[in-house]
Formats: sequence, structure tokens, C-alpha cells
Amino acid sequence: MKSLPRNARIRGEPFLPNRFIFGDAVDEQGLEGAEYVVHTESPAFVCRLIGNDDTDFADRERDGLASAVLYDEAENITVYVCNLRLRLFDFNFYDEIEPSVGELQQICDEAVQAYQRLHQAYVDRDAAGPEPREMRTGPTKPLPPAERQQAIEKLVDKARLAVGKPMEMVQLAAAVQMALMAGDQAVFTESQLALGAEPAARELLVHSARDAVAFPEVFHQDGTVMSFELWALPFAFSRSQGGVWWHFPRLESLEVVLADALEVPEKSILWISPTLFTIDMLNERACQDLVQLAPVMDAGCDFAPLDPESSRATYEAARKTSEPQLVMSWIPFLVERGALPPDKARRLARRALDSAMPLVQQAISAEMEYGEAELFAPLPWWEALSSGMRAWNRKRLGISVALLATGQGGMDKLEAVAEYQPEIQGYEVGLRIKGRDEIAARVPWLVVPDVAPDRDASWRDLADCLREAGIPLSQSVARLH
Repeated sequence: MKSLPRNARIRGEPFLPNRFIFGDAVDEQGLEGAEYVVHTESPAFVCRLIGNDDTDFADRERDGLASAVLYDEAENITVYVCNLRLRLFDFNFYDEIEPSVGELQQICDEAVQAYQRLHQAYVDRDAAGPEPREMRTGPTKPLPPAERQQAIEKLVDKARLAVGKPMEMVQLAAAVQMALMAGDQAVFTESQLALGAEPAARELLVHSARDAVAFPEVFHQDGTVMSFELWALPFAFSRSQGGVWWHFPRLESLEVVLADALEVPEKSILWISPTLFTIDMLNERACQDLVQLAPVMDAGCDFAPLDPESSRATYEAARKTSEPQLVMSWIPFLVERGALPPDKARRLARRALDSAMPLVQQAISAEMEYGEAELFAPLPWWEALSSGMRAWNRKRLGISVALLATGQGGMDKLEAVAEYQPEIQGYEVGLRIKGRDEIAARVPWLVVPDVAPDRDASWRDLADCLREAGIPLSQSVARLH
């Protein structure tokens, strides 16, 4: 390619444009109220087009296309009308010879038929959704027992050495990243459990894992590095059927709207993950597979936390059953590091939710039936998990308490007993009437999903919630005989 001098003659191109070109135009006030039609063949002209036209003319009620070219004496203009409720007017011709009325009517008939085909193409494109992208699953590679134990010991040793030593902390972060990316979930889980008696080392290890998820870095083959921040939109919904699907390609349309609403700089990256994460999906891998999200999205692919085909088959079978359920989930998105300060996100949260909710509803309903839905403000990943889970726990407990208290004369008549249930990763809260042994209602209180779930923090949160409501709480410990 080379620059041309300003007085150079521009050569014509061999590419012939479409005979009819339709499009919008803008002026100083914004988008004009009429579309434009350009006829590129002889007689070449441009005119305006509007819809919802009810001008009366002969043969308007006839089946098939009927049209007429009329002259508006008051406006001193020629107009074309048809029974498709389209009007063409303001004709500007570019040939020396203008067409006759019959020739113009025939050309306009062909134009409105092309316009109909164009809109049908738009409808078909929207119905088909975005082009399917490659789905990539994170590695799941359990190590042989001896190799796993060796990897655990190395990670534990690096965590111990990193206490109070900044240089060693850098090495620990790299070791944690490699352990999470390798695909054996037990390596990190067993490592942090092994450091239970050494809180300083365990805290360093856990925070390194959280940072690897929340602040991913993607290394490109050319040596460049992209630094991201992981955010999420907590999304709660109800289902009358069994099963929950998790991949929604139409969520991609949310990227531009969300970036505009949050005022992300124009040249900065904001990518929405079409994969929605539920509590069960996060708990299954202890959030560890989220380190795969940024590299997969950076490669232009969609992340699959589960095998898509088998997961789809399971969902199709489950959705045939009646199983009312409330689902808490998160829609992750990546933002180029530094492009979205948290204080700005909080200030613009309402605008972001108003813009995002219609597109989220369209994307979800295109793949899965759901009932009521609620979208929460965008937050950095770990804050989104914590705030979303706290709100969801309180909402379910509050509804159960209110219903029970209404029939019993007030909350002061209630007491609660909670027992930890490993299979649900949370506490089962039993509500009962004071002085009675039987449980009147049961409500789950789930632990916030994490690389190292904090059961004690969940208990304190539950105790604080019930204390504010004035309901006594006791803990039931399962006894094994």
C-alpha cells in the first residue's frame, strides 16, 4: 500500500454494487425519521422510505402487491404508495433522462419486494443467533497418587517459604497458577487443608489462588501479555422444570451495551462469557476451573465447565420433570485491567442493570424456560459471589420465616436449629415453634463458593441474620454411630 497525491485520479472498482441499497442517515439532530433507498442502475436515483402508510388508492385491497404513483399537489411532490404500507418519496434522479410514471412504479415495486426480503433476512439472522463458537473444556487430569502427593508437598513448602518474603510470594503465585491450570483439583485443595495449623501460610496460598482467578493474565505467542479483571453479574431465576442449562450464545450481544452503560473506555476490552455458572457448577470444582476462562475467551472460544453434549442430554431429560426450584447463578465478564474502577461501577450500576436485563432475558429464554428473574449489580468476581450468595440466602430464609411467623403470631414464637450438610455445601436451617420438637420448615443456607469455602464465615453470617430477626439459633452436630 502507498499514499496517493491529493490531485491523483481515483480509479473505478470492478465490484458492482447491489441494485437496491437501503439504509439510515443522520443529521445534526441524530437519526433521521426515514430510511433511504438508492437505485444504482439507470435511471439512478435516491429517495426516502417510510412505513405505516395508509394512503388510499385504487386496488389497495387487492391480493398480492398493489401500488400507485401519485402526485401530491399540496406538497408538489411525487409519491409511490403500496398495500404493504410503504411510501417512497423525495425522488432525486442522477441521469439526464428521468423515467416515466410506469417505469418508476415498476422499479419501486421491485424495491419494496427487495426491502421485504432484506427484513426477512434480518429476522432469519436474529432467529439463528450468533455463529456457534468452539467450546473448550478445562483439563481434568487426576495425577497418580505418588505424583499428586509430591505436587501437594511442593505447594505446601512454597507457601511456608513465602511467609514474610516478597520474592518467594511471586514464586508461590506462579506455582499456584500452574497447579490450578494442570487440572487436578485435589492438589490445591489438599495443600490448603494441610496448612490448617499454619494460618499465615494458608492465607497466602488461598489469596494467591483467588488472585489467579480474579486477575488473570493471558500470554500470547508473540510475547505480549493481556491483563484482565474478572467481574460478574449475579443472576437469580426460578424454574418449574427440572435441570438447568448453562450456555447462552446470545449473551454476546450484552458486551457493547454493558460497556457503554459502565462507560468503559472505547479501546478497552469487555468480554461477556456466554457460559453461566450455577452454585453447583462452582462447588463441583471449587471455582478452580475459572482460571481457564480468560485464556479460552481470549482465543475467541466459549468455556465449557462440563462436557457440552452429555450436559445437554442430562438437561433435556431433566426438563421433562416437574421440579420447582430457585437458581442462583453468575454471568462472568472480563474487563481489561484498570478500565473499570469499582467506584464507577457502583455509580453506574442502575444504568447497567436497566440496559442489560432485557438482553439477558432474551438470551436465557432462547435456550431455557424460566419464571421470574432478578439481575444484581456488576461486581468484581469474589465480591459478586459473596454479595449474591448473601442476598440469596437471606431472601429464601426471609420468605420462609415470614410465612411461618404469619401463621404463628409473630417471629418471637420461632427458633432455629442448623446442621451442616456436606452434600449441599451449606447448612440446613430448621424453623420450629418454641416448645415443640418437630420442624415446621426447612431452608438451606449455602456457603459462598470459593477455592477454599469458609464454613465458619457462613455460620457467623447465618447467626447475625437470625439475631437481627430476634430468632434464637442453635447448632445440631451430626453424630456418627
